Amino acid sequence: MYRYMKAFRTTNRGVNMISRNNLSQKFQALIDEISSKMVENTGVAKDKVTEFIEQGLPPVQSDAVIATLNGMVGDSLEQRDSRFAQKMQFRDQLQTLSDDPALLSLQLPEATDRIILCVHGWCMNDVQWLRKEHDHGRFMATFGYTPIYLRYNTGMHISANGEEFALKLEALLAAWPCAVTELVIVGHSMGGLVTRSACYYGKQLNVDWLDKLTTFITLGTPHNGAPLAKLASWVDERIADAPYLKVLSKVTEIRSSGTRDLSHGFICHSDWQQDEETRKVLKKRPTLPEGVACYAIASCLGNNFYDEKSQMLGDGLVPVSSALGDAETGHIGLDFPPKHKWIGEGINHLDLLSHPLIMSKIKEWILDNTIHPFDLSEDPLRSDC
Repeated sequence: MYRYMKAFRTTNRGVNMISRNNLSQKFQALIDEISSKMVENTGVAKDKVTEFIEQGLPPVQSDAVIATLNGMVGDSLEQRDSRFAQKMQFRDQLQTLSDDPALLSLQLPEATDRIILCVHGWCMNDVQWLRKEHDHGRFMATFGYTPIYLRYNTGMHISANGEEFALKLEALLAAWPCAVTELVIVGHSMGGLVTRSACYYGKQLNVDWLDKLTTFITLGTPHNGAPLAKLASWVDERIADAPYLKVLSKVTEIRSSGTRDLSHGFICHSDWQQDEETRKVLKKRPTLPEGVACYAIASCLGNNFYDEKSQMLGDGLVPVSSALGDAETGHIGLDFPPKHKWIGEGINHLDLLSHPLIMSKIKEWILDNTIHPFDLSEDPLRSDC
């Protein structure tokens, strides 16, 4: 029996290897086919890649692979109504939350009047807030906050996601099991831009949740954009579990709407609807939400953020000045108060999700603005606990 099982596992490994090799060969053949067309029409090339994803990939893919596919070509997946397109929804990482009051009460029987909402970044999803056994949202549950998470298609225009986010959050809070007194939003990377966009469109739509928003924190958010070369390099790391998809990151001209918006820091429909010449003109951009304590965290890989090269490199994806929304060429400053900006040293883009210093800063800022003072004798970060 043991020999049979061993042989079966060996055979299975062989089948998986053949399957992966076949996918790699098919994908390479696709790239060879569209390489000449790409110069003529990137739209045709993008359609070819999307068609391959929809028809050529196995129907079951990991959440991480699906999140990456959405970041790269999610707008095309949405247009095709693909099974791989990541729909916008609020979750508690185990289930999709309903906006029906009765059902939501059953889903969240211990919901509190204070909510912390975590908005993930590009090529990621809500489950990936858990990193190195830490989750900022779950951690703040210790202080009486109910953690919820937004999942969305990061290949869609940031402004489209922002407007939908504003409306869906209004419906969720209207269905919340108790009256909401405090809303905190933490946005990582693109999540900070999507949240700023939601605040902008939420104000236009006169939503009620803006009055509940007390604290808004961005972690490594490219408010002024992020270099495309860094974005492409970052994708390589995200698809380590699916090496046959690595060819996608090499096709640099095939970029989703969300990727292009991320590279510029666009959060409004008008940003991407303008022609290239108009975009070069320095113009006013939406301010931070009024009456909300807004904070920005940046980080650099080096151990000296005063070093100019370290600031340009930033966290490996986002330069320090962009993460802080500072004024620079082509961008009017967002005017985060000086005491509301913080720079970490030796912290990369993903470590913003789990580093102890980031965790401590988030806790400090949120509790500084809470309408329900917390008994710090119960603080789990105290050394004597």
